[in-house]
Amino acid sequence: MSLLSLAGLAASLVLMMLMHTGVLRAVRAVVLAAQPLSGAHVDSCVYHRSSWTPGEQDLYPVWGAVAAAGTAVWAAVAFDWGWGWPLAVLAWGAAIGWDLWRWQRVACSVKFVTWRRGWRHSARRAPVARIKEVHVVEKRLLGPLGGCYVAFVLDDGKAVKLPRTVLPGGLGAVEDLANFVRLQMQQVEDVRRRIENERRRAGKPPLDPTEREIRARIKALRQAKASEASLR
Repeated sequence: MSLLSLAGLAASLVLMMLMHTGVLRAVRAVVLAAQPLSGAHVDSCVYHRSSWTPGEQDLYPVWGAVAAAGTAVWAAVAFDWGWGWPLAVLAWGAAIGWDLWRWQRVACSVKFVTWRRGWRHSARRAPVARIKEVHVVEKRLLGPLGGCYVAFVLDDGKAVKLPRTVLPGGLGAVEDLANFVRLQMQQVEDVRRRIENERRRAGKPPLDPTEREIRARIKALRQAKASEASLR
C-alpha cells in the first residue's frame, strides 16, 4: 500500500470525523431549541459530552462506525468499489444514531442545573440554591488530551459529578457553565442576606415617643458640645 493511498485513508477518516461532529452539533442545537433541557427556564449555559471523549466505553461503537464509514469511502474512491458508498452511509448513520441515543448534556438556568444521560433517559436537576461548592475537574492523559467535567456539592453534603467531555475544545464550555453557576450562587446568597437583614430590622420593636425624644435631646446636646469645643 503506497503512502498516497495511506494519506487518502487518513483524509477519509478525518473527513468522516468532521462530518459526524458537524451534523451532530446541528441536530443537537435543533433539539435543544425545541426542548430546552431546563424545561420552562432558559438554558443559559450548555455543554455536551463530545463524541471523542476518552474513556467512555459507550462511545466505542461510534468510533468504530465512523472508522468503518471512512474506510468504506476510501475504498470506493481508491479502488472504485461501488459497494463502499452504501456501506459508508449505513455505518455513518449508525454512528449518528448511537451517538444521539447516548447523548449526555448539561444545562444551567438561573434556578437549576440540569443534566441528562441518553436520548430517552429522564433528566435530573439540582436547584442552584442548594449548591454549596462548584469545581471544574480536569483529567489529562497525554499533553492536551484528556477529559473534564463539572462537579458540585449540595447543602446535604452529597457530591454530584456531571457528564464528562473532551478536554480540547470542551474545557471552555465547562468553565463557562461553572462560572455561571457560581454567579447564580452569589445572587442567591445576596438575596438571602437581604431577606435576613429585613427580617432582623422588622423584628426590632419601634421606639416609643418618649425614648425618641430622649435620643433627640442627647443628640442635640452632643452637637452643642461639639460646637463649643470648636469655638475654643
